[in-house]
Amino acid sequence: MPICEYTIEGNPEGPTLVFIHGWPDNASLWRNQVAALATDYRCVLVTLPNFGEESVKAGGFSFPELVDILGNTINDVQPDGRVTLVTHDWGAYIGYLVEQAYPDRIERMVAMDVGGRTGKPSLKATFMILGYQWALVFCWFVGGLIPPLGNLLSKGVARVVRVPERQRKNVRSRYNYPYFYFWQGMLLPWKRDGILQRYQPRCPVVYLYGIRKPFQFHSKRWVEMVADSGGFARGIDAGHWLQERRAEAVNALLVGWLGGGGNPKDGP
Repeated sequence: MPICEYTIEGNPEGPTLVFIHGWPDNASLWRNQVAALATDYRCVLVTLPNFGEESVKAGGFSFPELVDILGNTINDVQPDGRVTLVTHDWGAYIGYLVEQAYPDRIERMVAMDVGGRTGKPSLKATFMILGYQWALVFCWFVGGLIPPLGNLLSKGVARVVRVPERQRKNVRSRYNYPYFYFWQGMLLPWKRDGILQRYQPRCPVVYLYGIRKPFQFHSKRWVEMVADSGGFARGIDAGHWLQERRAEAVNALLVGWLGGGGNPKDGP
């Protein structure tokens, strides 16, 4: 059974948190959150396949494959009981799919910057989204033929969309496969079952998002669904990488909610 590469830090007797990053990150994305949570929680830091030092499979993995791999990983790190997911970007999207497939294994979820339901973007936002996502799909194709060129082009796109320098210097075109499989599912009806559709959370969800962005990946309805789940939504004065740029604010919300603090009345 294939599993994700992972490391475990923190309190071995504490509740298990499974951290899932997005593009173009790896498990080190969560270093500031682990520093704040490790005393009380067992922190499992996952690196998605093909996002590590070596490629696992040429072409990457479809979303159903990733869900199976993450399900196996959760069973490996926590054979009994339930875990909490802490997710960002594509990690959030995949986390929703995992919760949908394994609702009995997921106790609650923290999702950052990509919601389970998206709104209708403006025309300008639509062109921006299509522009960078299809550029990354193109880089992925090029990288399959000429890896150094695909990597170089991917780093150029990463610079345009303001990926932090720490991550940008390590970008590889093989990281881009989620964009290909997402658009494959969007454009090919017979592949649509592999992507997220009409998601309804069955566990409490906290949704944190950066407000300093040209567009958002969530809808008003999603914010309402999060509140109905027993969680809350909160905008943070940051861009997409809010857990790095505003680590103190994000950590305060995580520590409070995971520790049973409920919905904070005032933002940090």
